[in-house]
Amino acid sequence: MELVHKDGQGITIRFDKKDLSKIVEPLVKNAESFAKDTLDMAYLLAEQDYRIDDHFQQPPHAFE
Repeated sequence: MELVHKDGQGITIRFDKKDLSKIVEPLVKNAESFAKDTLDMAYLLAEQDYRIDDHFQQPPHAFE
C-alpha cells in the first residue's frame, strides 16, 4: 500500500494486487465490527481485486 496523494479534500492510495485480499477478507469476515464507510471501502477493493483478474473481452462484432 502506498499513499500517493493527500490534501484537504481526500487521499489517493495505491494497493498492490497481492495486498487486496489481505485487507478485504478480515474486514468482511468481521463486518459487524466496522462502520458502513469502512465496509464500503472493503467492498470497492474486493470489486477491484475481481476486475483485475477478469480478462473477458467482448469478441469483435458480437452483436452485428
